[in-house]
Amino acid sequence: MTSSARTSDFYVFEGPQTLSLELIPLRVRYKLDCCEIKLHLQQWQTFNLQEKQQLLQLASDSESEIQAYRAYLQRLVETYFKSPVDAHPASGTEVWRLLHNWPEAIVQQCELQGLALPALSYWQGLHEADRHALFILGRSKHSQTEFVQAMRLFCDA
Repeated sequence: MTSSARTSDFYVFEGPQTLSLELIPLRVRYKLDCCEIKLHLQQWQTFNLQEKQQLLQLASDSESEIQAYRAYLQRLVETYFKSPVDAHPASGTEVWRLLHNWPEAIVQQCELQGLALPALSYWQGLHEADRHALFILGRSKHSQTEFVQAMRLFCDA
């Protein structure tokens, strides 16, 4: 990812509702998938601003950081909702982790948006978090503008 793709913890194409932390930022969504937890929007919106910022800023690169992230999130959910977090087990074969072809959601979204599908080397050259963001945007029914901006940014599309 180029240094201009993400400003601090947000991608430059994320909208105001995400920047205000009303919606879950793509970077947090990536961390949630890495630590295998499903967080519902209502849960996210219940957390206070400091807790949301903590979830945005905590590292999740190593296995120990992922464990710490998971533990922090579990404490938050148990505190607010008196229940454990919802598990979202990873298989290791999530389409955003695979490099042999473009995910079908991205192919279809490119077709819908009238974008030519870039060479596979663009997909293969992206950082895993950026592939995850592009996949999330590609399958979304709500963020076509962000998808187009992400494709232009990441793939010169």
